[in-house]
Amino acid sequence: MTKRGTRRASKYYAPLWSKVLVGLGSVMLVVSLVGGGYAKVMLDKLNKAVDTECLLSDCEAEPGEDIKGPLNFLMIGSDMRDDWDKAHSDSIMILHINEDLTDADIISIPRDLYVTIQECGDLYTSPCDTKINDAFAAGGNSAKESVANLATTVTDLSGVKFDGAAMVNFQGFTDIVGELGSVELCLPFEMEVRHAKNEDYPLGPSGGRMYPEGCDEYNKDDTLAIVRERYSYGPETPGWTEEWGISDFGRQNMQQHFIKQLLKKVKEEGYISNPAKVGTLIEAVGDQMLLDLGGHSIVDFAFAMRGIDPSSLSTLRIPSEAAEIDGTSFVMTQPGEQERAAEALYKSIREDDLDTWIAKNPDWLNKGADT
Repeated sequence: MTKRGTRRASKYYAPLWSKVLVGLGSVMLVVSLVGGGYAKVMLDKLNKAVDTECLLSDCEAEPGEDIKGPLNFLMIGSDMRDDWDKAHSDSIMILHINEDLTDADIISIPRDLYVTIQECGDLYTSPCDTKINDAFAAGGNSAKESVANLATTVTDLSGVKFDGAAMVNFQGFTDIVGELGSVELCLPFEMEVRHAKNEDYPLGPSGGRMYPEGCDEYNKDDTLAIVRERYSYGPETPGWTEEWGISDFGRQNMQQHFIKQLLKKVKEEGYISNPAKVGTLIEAVGDQMLLDLGGHSIVDFAFAMRGIDPSSLSTLRIPSEAAEIDGTSFVMTQPGEQERAAEALYKSIREDDLDTWIAKNPDWLNKGADT
């Protein structure tokens, strides 16, 4: 690898905290809404509510052109700030959809993953070896350039080429919890949540609130605090196990669990079959999404994806672990077994054969998110 670039003075600041990746929701919520006799009403609302833009290079699909798999989408959970051009990437995932458009998998990319970035903007001298999240920041105050630079970096790492991308602001999906009243989350152990302010829960040793192990219904504020938490994921916490991961890995697990539980609640509450309800839901989150569907309309894409069941999604991690370089914390794919597993993962995405990889590498399946 080349040496890590020298940091330049920059006006870009890291987000104060990592929010839920709702990129999955931006596609799968659309899919979930398709069904029943009200599909056209719902999709018309969605078309008007959600912003679309050509974030990557190829947006030349003809109206009504067939959508063919396999497909790969870059999903970016974002801190939108004032507008999309001032956004920061908080979470990064690949959404892979199979050739038959009947199954999908999510691959989490740690934001601190140590990679080579060819274009480092005002952050570092180019090329630079640093955290993959910096590839987005290097695009400056342009959503299009930021997404394109991040997509190029992920492609350089994995060989995976993208058919589209999505940016989604977290606030839209916490608004859904507010609309629903609550969502069920299942905590794998008693957890001190640092950002929580709900005095119904006892104080913890670090000043946070202690939330009990097990499943319970949580309101918007409690949900936000729980999915932000990362410090409780580690061996110093009683009841923690390795399958939930340390720090950001644990938080990714909980974020993916939240997404699944949110989609489940939307279905249970009748938001799919009732056009009045779904209209309210779409209006709550529509302006929090920015989609690049490769030139396809949201309506065409939604109907093409209607065979996918969100509850069947597998959520995977790139083989890697926490590491430190010159006093800076990173996540790295280590030489040997991890590197071989990661290369096999990238190949399985490119060749649309993730089921085989999952069967051979069950330790990198996010079991904690499958509740």
